[in-house]
Amino acid sequence: MEKIVLVNLTGGPILKGGGFYFTEGGLVHALFSLANLTSDYDVTILCPNYAGNKRRQVTKYRGVKVVCLGESRWLWWMHSGGLSFLRETWRYIRANEPDILIGNGVSAACFLRFVPTRACKVGVVHHLYHTASVNGSSKHAFSGMAVMEKWALSLTRLDKVAVINPMVKGALEREKFCPGKMVVVGNGVDVGDYRFSKEKEPCSLAYVGRLTELKRVDSLLDVISRVREKFPGVVLHIVGDGPRREEVNRKIKDLDLSRNVVMYGYVLEEEKIAVLERSAIYLSNSAFEGFGIPLVEAMATGAVPIVSNIYSHKFIFQGEEVGYLVDDEEEMAERIVALLGDEAERSRLARNGRGLAERRWTWTRVGERYKELLEG
Repeated sequence: MEKIVLVNLTGGPILKGGGFYFTEGGLVHALFSLANLTSDYDVTILCPNYAGNKRRQVTKYRGVKVVCLGESRWLWWMHSGGLSFLRETWRYIRANEPDILIGNGVSAACFLRFVPTRACKVGVVHHLYHTASVNGSSKHAFSGMAVMEKWALSLTRLDKVAVINPMVKGALEREKFCPGKMVVVGNGVDVGDYRFSKEKEPCSLAYVGRLTELKRVDSLLDVISRVREKFPGVVLHIVGDGPRREEVNRKIKDLDLSRNVVMYGYVLEEEKIAVLERSAIYLSNSAFEGFGIPLVEAMATGAVPIVSNIYSHKFIFQGEEVGYLVDDEEEMAERIVALLGDEAERSRLARNGRGLAERRWTWTRVGERYKELLEG
């Protein structure tokens, strides 16, 4: 059986009390998509330990071996592996001689160039900062990441590339990056795990994701403050953690929203699913996404998305009536108020969203596209 080793530089799980807590979407993509290949391949994912841990940790999740190496550091925008992780990863690859080596993200794909191996080298590109734009206070951060990304791409040499959406594929083709095989693999949801729920808690909303500048989670608090004027019992459930957590907590106090916002931090998959199943509406005001896995997960459970009008969200909607794309906080609040007052319309959109998730956005389909890429 051929061996696949995937390097996930930008985040590892929290392994605690027998639980597996995800910290970022790139790892979710890697694990759930490659889990569909374990009948044909021996799959290992290498990722950094969560901050504060140094001891190697090994676990199995859905047939995939997950190995946490080295140390990690909280940078201001991501949970990233440090130099000790890169050193141990290099040694692991040399010792285990995989047939296929995958770099999950631009930085990990760039790292593969410096690993001497005869393995087929594959990069997964989730998004491209340097080909997009963003407004507001996050613009300076976006520009800095774009510069680092262009530098990393200039050093990267790959045999094949998996991209998450067609915009990324088009941008890479225009730049004549990796003229070999490139496949749009997308993202997905395990519809068997995400039960469609007709019974929702009244006025219950949810957000799932990291608390970073580009996610603009603090702006959702302004939205909830507006919605509360019409629906005093509205509650926003925020699942996730990140460098903006303290800022979000301060704003909750400043706006007197302690009864209207619940902060969960990182939770087990089962807990996250339970939150989405209870929620009537899913919110995201992100300035930039490569895809947005939680949005698809929300649709699978019947939570109607009201999200920022950005390319990745449009791509997920596929032009179908499954929710609303909005341009600002005021419009988001208006859509929430209207939908909370119209259960028939909310139910219609919820059923449409579940149908779209089942037809288009499943991990089984993503796994099939990976198999096409790797064996083509």
